[in-house]
Amino acid sequence: MLFYIRLVITSVVLITQVAVADTMPLERTSTITLSSLVQNIFEHHPARQAELPRQQQISANTNVAKALFSDPASASLNHYNDVVGSGDGYQEWEGSIDMPLWLPGQKQQQLALSEKMAAQLPSEQQQLLLEISAEIRDLIWQSSLAEVASNQAYQTWQAAKKLEQDVNARINAGELAGTEGLLAKAYSLEMHSRYMLLHAELIQKLTHYQQRTGEHQLPEIYEESLSSKTVIDAAHPSLARLDQSIITLRAKQQLAQYDNALNPSLSVGVRRERGDDSDSFSHSLGVGVSFALNDDVYRQPAIANAAIALADVEITRQQLKRHLNTALSIQRHQLAAKQQQLSLFSEHHKTTEQYVFLQQRAFDLGEIDLVSLLNSQKLANDSLNRSQLLAADIQYTIAKVNQALGIIL
Repeated sequence: MLFYIRLVITSVVLITQVAVADTMPLERTSTITLSSLVQNIFEHHPARQAELPRQQQISANTNVAKALFSDPASASLNHYNDVVGSGDGYQEWEGSIDMPLWLPGQKQQQLALSEKMAAQLPSEQQQLLLEISAEIRDLIWQSSLAEVASNQAYQTWQAAKKLEQDVNARINAGELAGTEGLLAKAYSLEMHSRYMLLHAELIQKLTHYQQRTGEHQLPEIYEESLSSKTVIDAAHPSLARLDQSIITLRAKQQLAQYDNALNPSLSVGVRRERGDDSDSFSHSLGVGVSFALNDDVYRQPAIANAAIALADVEITRQQLKRHLNTALSIQRHQLAAKQQQLSLFSEHHKTTEQYVFLQQRAFDLGEIDLVSLLNSQKLANDSLNRSQLLAADIQYTIAKVNQALGIIL
């Protein structure tokens, strides 16, 4: 005990040189909401840089589907003469235009793919909003929990200072020994140190919030009502995004049957020719059609690759749904357990408050020493801290349940 008291005395100068920070409740305002924080981060999120290229991809695919021909039409011009040979004046001019034709259903599948790709973009935006909602929930509640802990430590420190003053007054009146003052001082310094540590953690949480959101104030309304939904359904943004991906991949699978296929081509041309200088030119019109003979084998790799990609996403969706259901079950179980604990903690705190009141009276009457009083106060402080932190943590858990259900802020 003597060594502990000496250690406290030697550290008094160091600790009292540190500026004492007042309790700092987080600044809150009604002009900032959870939704506005999400939208602000969403508007400037790096992931949104991919939206313009995606729109360009959709437009490019649509333009191809609306084209008159399946591939670019081509023109050819040929000229033959015997100037380097017999020199009889033989000449032939031939020109044609080749027009690749769409296979049956190919144009419609190409347009369908554009529609599915366009519908996929909103689902990806919803998924991004859900991810940002999770981040905002964590930022808000980490700061709020740190505020509760810091304020609790501040109140405990103030109570310790008042106790120290009361003990010193009784020492001056000759009612207590001088060593009791050192013990009260040691307790006050310990509570001061604890407060400074928790206050620093609060500043760190608030700084992180400010850096991420660009705001220096928190929403005035940040507690959430528990969603009435009880199960993960297809409307969950994470599942909806994969469902839309599956729809798009099915459209690509339908279109894959045309990959590496040789489209028929219509050729229209004219020919101008003569046999020698004495002949006049004759003109003719030609029409031709070319088409593939058994190109099915060349289509199979693309069809198989599309099937593999589709199967991978379908498996991912099944695994994700199982994971989401597990996470929801865990959060709901934790919420129920914490709500039960809160009622017990509240009753425990009432009991410890009565105990401290009786201990304080006994100390005033000289029936117990200061160590016994401090131990009872620590017990009451711990009980109050657990109750207040648990009450805040229950609200945080409600937010986690809503997050697991896919509720966007």
